[in-house]
Parts: sequence; C-alpha cells; structure tokens
Amino acid sequence: MSITQGNRGLVLGVAAVIGGLTLLTPTVVNADTTPAATDQTKPAPATTRTATVKLPATAYYAVNGGKTYAMTGSTADVTLKANHNLKNYTTTTWTATAQTDVTTPNGQTVRYLYVKNARNGATGWVAQSRLKAGRHYQSDAPKKLKAKNYVRVKTFKKAKAPTAKVYQFSGKRAVMHWTKGKALSKTKTYKVTQKRTYYQNGKPYSYYHVTSGKTKGWVWRKDLKAGTYYSVAKHQAKIKAKLKKYLKSVTKDKTAEVAFYNLSPVKGSAAAKAKHAAVYKSGKLAVNARGNHVTTSASTYKLYIAAYLMHLKQQHRFSWTKANRAGMTRMIVNSANDYPVSILQKYGRTNINHWLASQGYYGDPFSATRNSMTTANSLIKVLKDLQNGKKAFTNKKDRAFILGLMGRQVYRKGIPTGVTRANPGTTVQDKVGFLYDNNGDAGIVTMPNGQRYLLAVLTWGHGQHAFTGFPRIAKIAENVQKIVY
Repeated sequence: MSITQGNRGLVLGVAAVIGGLTLLTPTVVNADTTPAATDQTKPAPATTRTATVKLPATAYYAVNGGKTYAMTGSTADVTLKANHNLKNYTTTTWTATAQTDVTTPNGQTVRYLYVKNARNGATGWVAQSRLKAGRHYQSDAPKKLKAKNYVRVKTFKKAKAPTAKVYQFSGKRAVMHWTKGKALSKTKTYKVTQKRTYYQNGKPYSYYHVTSGKTKGWVWRKDLKAGTYYSVAKHQAKIKAKLKKYLKSVTKDKTAEVAFYNLSPVKGSAAAKAKHAAVYKSGKLAVNARGNHVTTSASTYKLYIAAYLMHLKQQHRFSWTKANRAGMTRMIVNSANDYPVSILQKYGRTNINHWLASQGYYGDPFSATRNSMTTANSLIKVLKDLQNGKKAFTNKKDRAFILGLMGRQVYRKGIPTGVTRANPGTTVQDKVGFLYDNNGDAGIVTMPNGQRYLLAVLTWGHGQHAFTGFPRIAKIAENVQKIVY
C-alpha cells in the first residue's frame, strides 16, 4: 500500500483483489470543492440599518459625551466611522433632519439622527440618546419695548443661564455667546428698551437690554424689578443744599439767624410708613445759618429756666407745688417774667449758667448787667432734649405738662402761622420772645402726616418793635417747611 500526491490532488488507494493480490486504484478530488470550502465557511454577520426617514428640522443639544459618525455602505451592510467629538460642541445647537435605526450583529438596535451644527456646519449621524431636544446658546431677535426704569433685585435667583450681571451678546442669533459681564449695581437705575429670548439647555430665558450711564447690555429679566433707584443720601444732600441756600439768603444782612433740625416721623404715621421715610431720619437734614451768633434772647430764655427746674426736680430740690405749677404756666403760656426772675434770684445766675454749659447749651445767657442772650443752635439743643426726653427732661409727665403749655402759648403769629400756611393742620409747641427790636420763636413742629422738626428763628433790626418781626418769622417758617417737606 502506498500514497502518491500529485500536482492537483491526492491519489488514494482503492482496494481490489486480482489473482489473489490486493491492488490500489487512484481517485482525484479537486481542492476548490472541499467540504470545508463548500459546506462549512459562512460570511460574518453585517451591521444593518433602516432606510433614511426625513424629519422636520428639530433643534438638539449634546449631553453625555459621545461622537457623531459618517455612515457608508448599503442598508444591508453599513459602516460607521466617527467624525466629530461631542465634547467639543457643548455650547452650540445641532439641527436634526433625518433618522435611521442601526442594528448591530448582536441584535442591538440604536436610533441615529442626522444632524448639522449651527456653529461650524459640521454634520454626522449621532445616537439620539446623546442629545436632548431644544435650542442651546441661541436667541430670538430683539423686540422693542416702551422705555421703563428698573432696579436690581435685592436677592438673585439661581439659574443655569448667566445672571447677576450686565452682559454683551456676541455672534449671530443661531450661535450666541456671552462676553464682558459687569455686576449689577444696587445704586443705579437701568432703563429697559428691548427684550429678547435666549435659549440654553432647551429652556427659554427672557433678557432685557438696559442702559445706565455708560453701562449697556443684556440682563436676565428676573434680576430686575420695576422702579427708579432712590439715593437717600443724595436726596438728603439736595434738600440740605436748597435749605442752606435759602437760609443764607434770609440771614445775609446779619439781622437774623435760623436753625433747623429734623426729627424722625411720628411712629406709625403716614410719613413713617412712606417709601422713602429714611430721608427724614432724625438729624440728617439739620441746617443752620449763623446759628451760633449770640444775640438777645428775649423770652426764649424761659426754655432754659424750664430745663433747670426739671434738673432740680431730678435732685429732689423742686416739686410741683400749686405755686410752681401756676408760675410755670404764666411763664410759658403768657410769657410772664415774674416767675423766671424769681428763679434767677433764688438759685443765682452764675449757678444756672454753669449748669447750662455742662449740658451743652449756650453757657452764659444770664447776667445782672445785660439782657439775657442765646443762640439759635442752643435753643434747638434744649428743644431736642425736651422732645426726646433726654437730660433734664426724663420724666414723661413733666415733659407732657411743659409741652402742653407750649402748645397753648398765646403768641402764635410767628412759626405757627407760617407752617399752617404751608400745610393746614400743622401744630406747634413753641416759646416766643420779644424785646425792643428782637423778635424770636423756637418750637417743635408736627405736620398732619407725622413729619416733625425743630425750628428756631431769631430776628432783629429792620425797625422792628413789639411784634412787627413775627410776620418775617412766619414767612421763613413757611418756606423752610415747603423746602424740606
């Protein structure tokens, strides 16, 4: 038995018996028709896809990373090759116009969308799961609005879109970006003239175009509220400047001095509840013209006597006897001199002067050789302590008694007349003085809306006598109230 291999096949022995001998007969099998070639080799499974289906143009933005692909081949055997990395397209919009379903050899089917990028025109197929529907970093055209003032909100709300600043938009509406954000100011008024809708992560955000001085740009609508910024400090400065100018004009000839001090509005009043009540915080509008000039006090000095007596009462050296109560009433209501003169004689002018100086008032009003003296600023100080219950005036009942007498005093042609002309219903608790050509008035003024202030006006000269200077005081008081309130 033998095996011979030829050029084209194998020679296999086939046994035959001839004449008692066993012989081999050769048989030839072609290599192209081997069982392995014809029966056992099968082609590898292919990746397939469905026919392309057109879609209405729909906006998407990329999420979850991934890539876009180019597809080649037939629907029965398709090849995908990556052509763009989505991580490079996180601030732009893709527009889908077609879809196909791709099935891998293992039977997994994924829907792909054909997309085009708004920023640079890049195209490709992307798994739909890598996208979310919606516009991203795009905006609509601006729309004109009727001009209106806005201010910054007190507290900013959170949002994924840019907030809390004035921004510039750059690029086309289809490829919008933010630049040069500038913080919104608490102390500016922003004029709004346009509105536009900006889209990010598929969500619309309204933005206003604002201008404020040299600042211009776009602000998220929820960062603004309608209104005009009101600077309390600037408004106070404006009032004070106007009042100071006026008082300077009426004291220019050196025959008058005026001191003004605003008090906080009455608690719970309309003025206290007003939008800009802080403008009238106590003392913030205080102004005087020649307020430290020393001049004849006339009967305004009786405010010092009242303060000194309340000091003595604190030391248990004075009490409200019937005589003292009657004397105080005559001194304040009728401006009688008998009672204060008796106090000066009993306690001594020097002692009283020293005490007044220790309280921060004008310290040398009383002398046995000249008329009593004062300044407008000093009268304001004693009125302020009386109104606020400070220093000698801590007793509420005593204060109420003295203020009641001042509200009843009979000489009302000065401050009371002027402020009533300015605002009917205004009340005044004051003490006047008149001696030779000296006419003065110092009081606590309360307006119908609850605004309050202190005013002291001292005048002389101009041929004044008796009460002829009080119309001058009334005019000053009227104008002061109109300027400030």
